Amino acid sequence: MRLAPFTDSRADVDEMFNRFFGDTSGAARSTGFEVPTDILHTEDRLVIRMDLPGVDPEAVDVSVQENVLLINGHRPFPFEADKVRFVKRGAFYGDFTQRIALGKGLDLGKISARYDGGVLELSVPYAEEVQPKKISIDFSNGQRSLSE
Repeated sequence: MRLAPFTDSRADVDEMFNRFFGDTSGAARSTGFEVPTDILHTEDRLVIRMDLPGVDPEAVDVSVQENVLLINGHRPFPFEADKVRFVKRGAFYGDFTQRIALGKGLDLGKISARYDGGVLELSVPYAEEVQPKKISIDFSNGQRSLSE
């Protein structure tokens, strides 16, 4: 095994430490494998999409507690682990946990989930009190403009 020379000593030491002991900074949002995840805002909801190829939907558990969405699951390894030797490893296998902190203004009672083509999609609508509201203007004397 060949080690590359340190270039940024603090970052290199942190990386080496995290390889042996895991991320201890508290910033990590998941344990196990990092599942490819997109989180986006639309006009009326927060959408979370997770790529879970080869994962049985029955092996996925989604829950929410104290504004944290918790997704647990398992992707089985299709071979006998002791009879293979990886040349390159890029896919994840085994148990995974993904934690997503949800902000304020979401209606957690109306979260919906669907699983299609290996993609888990969670939809969290915005609470009604944070939805934009159109305010009508009363026009007296038929005037339509506030300044003329």
